Amino acid sequence: LHRPVALKFLNPIIADSTEAVNLFRSEARALAKLNHPNIVQIYAFGEDSGWLYFAMELVTGQTLAERLEAEGRIRPDRVAAVLRQVCEALEASHEGGMIHRDLKPANVIIMQNEKAKVMDFGLAGVAATATGRAMGTPRYMAPEQALGLKVDPRADLYSLGIIAYEMLVGDVPYEGENYRKTPELHVHAPVP
Repeated sequence: LHRPVALKFLNPIIADSTEAVNLFRSEARALAKLNHPNIVQIYAFGEDSGWLYFAMELVTGQTLAERLEAEGRIRPDRVAAVLRQVCEALEASHEGGMIHRDLKPANVIIMQNEKAKVMDFGLAGVAATATGRAMGTPRYMAPEQALGLKVDPRADLYSLGIIAYEMLVGDVPYEGENYRKTPELHVHAPVP
């Protein structure tokens, strides 16, 4: 079609894992169902020589994580603009029955025109069935998600609140001494 795309491949090392293949297909299906200017669009899903892949919109810019690393805190007016756009993406996702479940600064890209796009729906779950073990990034995980309980769209809003805190303060509210301690803090620690 003569347009630049980004290709995402499933690592062949884990391609034998049914769970990994299902998560990869789930991400492709989740993205295919969503059509919103603040969500990275998917164009195709396929397999070539044993490599599973999907082609998606090529979005250039900085991830919000990169911007936070470079700037530390972000001005409140810019925070509000990013949050509004991410809220619009989440609204479209939730209306489509999808919960992102791994919303974090690395999954929000800010383009040169300051337009924000949400990407990486690899852990997205259908609202009615998103249960089981805790999956996601501990620094941004809602308490019910950290406990492996059923999540609903509020889990994404919790993650967005953590992102807002980090953008304004320059650090996340909960940081355990190890990967396992951080989710416990989301569940049991007082709000800073």
